Amino acid sequence: MRQKVSPVSENPVVANLWSLMRGLRRLNFDLGLDDLQTAVIALEAVGSTRESTVRDVLRAVWCNKESDFHLFDLAFLEWLMLLRHPEPGVAVQETYLANIARRRRQQGGVFHPTWYQHQTTSAGDSEASITVAQGATEREIFQSRRLDRLSDQEMQYLLWLYRPKRPLTRPSYLPRAADRGREWSPGETMRRGREGSEWVRLYYYRTQSQPMELTLLLDMSGSTVGYHRALLQFAHAMMRHERGLKVYAFSTRIAVLTRALRHFHIDRALAEASDLTPYRGGGTRIAQSLQELWERERGRGVSVRSTLVLISDGLEDGTGESVDRWMERWERYLNGRVHWWNPFAVRDPQNLRTPSAAALARHTHYRCVPNFQALTEAWSALDMARAL
Repeated sequence: MRQKVSPVSENPVVANLWSLMRGLRRLNFDLGLDDLQTAVIALEAVGSTRESTVRDVLRAVWCNKESDFHLFDLAFLEWLMLLRHPEPGVAVQETYLANIARRRRQQGGVFHPTWYQHQTTSAGDSEASITVAQGATEREIFQSRRLDRLSDQEMQYLLWLYRPKRPLTRPSYLPRAADRGREWSPGETMRRGREGSEWVRLYYYRTQSQPMELTLLLDMSGSTVGYHRALLQFAHAMMRHERGLKVYAFSTRIAVLTRALRHFHIDRALAEASDLTPYRGGGTRIAQSLQELWERERGRGVSVRSTLVLISDGLEDGTGESVDRWMERWERYLNGRVHWWNPFAVRDPQNLRTPSAAALARHTHYRCVPNFQALTEAWSALDMARAL
């Protein structure tokens, strides 16, 4: 029978680490006795028992990837609640992490670090308690989660709930139809005593609207690999609402995904899009892709009335001169209707200290779309004729 090993230390927190690590192993954390000893050494080296310090030290030692952070924070929260009991029994120690797994399986019980709220009680115990924000629905939690952390089922659930009121439109100044070869005059109609009034004139000369011609340019490079499927699913859903939508993808080369995403079934659409982009996950060549789009699609796939939306992190190696040159050309051609959506949580493009990002920020309208809610808000903001 294997003997349980428990660390012996003068630090009161270290004596309880064994139960935390045992629960984390039940949650598929790859931890062993060496990791426990490493955590003990790290905590004794720090010499602090503050809540935030202990959490940061254990997270740095025991979390091997970023996707484990939110689950570790939840387990750490339950561990703190366990330690606050005066004398926790054996049953409590054995089941407190099982409660975490049960909550995660419950419908709507999906946790995210942004839902944790730190409460300050006193100056001596500034981080005495942590509570989970209550009252958030499943949809709200999914909408606030990062796009690269959404599963296919969660993304389809959000797209099923999202229904645009009408397609994107833009003002139209095309000539109206003539009446028997001659242009219709509402004033002449009123003088002849026929049905008509001043409202007829106002209605006839009102500003018309027509569907917007929209071009999506998706970054399929390795730096945005976690966002590929979510963005393709969103483009596939919007293809049903927008008649003038065209979708292109680029990494080291550019590919046309419009026809592939027009399939009704999402699985077939994603499969064909995957076949058309065998180079995905490679480098980021924004300037070369803009040049290819200019030479191949200008005037045909991308008309002068189109709106160009580039969804990329904007991180390209080089001096940024070619990016600046081609973005300036597209800006002049489309009369300033060029947008840059960054899937990373960077509110200010000046924080991206790369020449390519600076060039993109000079010639585009920048928006940050790290989650589904920000993505749909940016999409609705493209409607140029909303006020009509």
